[in-house]
Amino acid sequence: MKKRNYPYLLPLLFGLACFIIWGFTNVTGTPTKNVSLDFTSRILENGKYITVTGEVYYNVPEKRMTTHLTTPFENITIVNSTGEMKIYDPKDNSVVYSTSDVNSSESSYFHHFFNNSVSDMGLQKLGYKIIDTKIDEGMFVTWWMPKEPAGNPIKRIELAHLKSNIAYMGIISQKEKPLGKVFFSKYEKVGSFNVPLLITEFGYNAKNDSTITKKVYSNPKINEQVNVKYLDYKIPANAKVVKIKSK
Repeated sequence: MKKRNYPYLLPLLFGLACFIIWGFTNVTGTPTKNVSLDFTSRILENGKYITVTGEVYYNVPEKRMTTHLTTPFENITIVNSTGEMKIYDPKDNSVVYSTSDVNSSESSYFHHFFNNSVSDMGLQKLGYKIIDTKIDEGMFVTWWMPKEPAGNPIKRIELAHLKSNIAYMGIISQKEKPLGKVFFSKYEKVGSFNVPLLITEFGYNAKNDSTITKKVYSNPKINEQVNVKYLDYKIPANAKVVKIKSK
């Protein structure tokens, strides 16, 4: 595989796939098997902007997510519920395989909105317990703490819901400093779902410097409207296997 000139993007690719859609809430009960959205993600870090564009596809019954990156280079990432990840480079016809629980599509927020765990965003399954609730300016706010805090860098997580829609998520460290904040806005109804077409994320490092990511979604499609080429993307059998990683 040829070395790209975007090494700072590699840690973002799976995060982008996992956080690409954070707000699908079923409002009608109409079966939805397939979903796709176009996206533009603009990232500000160390005073520099990075713009990433592409499409995301999700197969609900199989819990399989495919992210088709189109700029700054083409890349296709396929993730399933068992943690198998395939990263395909069409230009070089090469593929990287990786297996890890962290890779699982079920670890993404996208998964929770299709599997009845929106109210806690999957925190209970991750070992968190609710410690407090309140109503604040019309929003239902809950605080969550890991059941086993020893060794966990996260002290608590705050969720704020406006009716059935997630509006905010905040992550606080053991040292009472913010690790991340996510805001969900510009909800629109797409088929049987309410979708936030704007997601703004703030990530903080040890020096409290922030990385700001603004994700804008458009051109939503469901079921038969979805492009099956990427929904059920097949990596060519003659693709070169570059590396295999397992955890």
